[in-house]
Amino acid sequence: MPSDFAKNLRALRLSRRVTQTELAKALDYGYTAIANYESGRNEPSISDLIRLADYFQVSLDALVGRDREETKEELRWQLLSQGDRRAILDFMDQLRK
Repeated sequence: MPSDFAKNLRALRLSRRVTQTELAKALDYGYTAIANYESGRNEPSISDLIRLADYFQVSLDALVGRDREETKEELRWQLLSQGDRRAILDFMDQLRK
């Protein structure tokens, strides 16, 4: 069974509409590296976790699925498209007026 990291990586990648090959190329990995991470066959080093978190602009906690409520909320936010995030923020601005 894939780890929280594997599931989160896949969810982040799909939410950003990036293929495994595109992500591997962007990070200068071999073409199977991302598939192996997502399947749980391999786990990244700390430096590779940092690179992945930086690429997706999420915290390491969110990426690896640390069981903290704020981390779960952060990941939910990160999975939203930029347009959806903007719509939510605009709505919140309207509520404050």
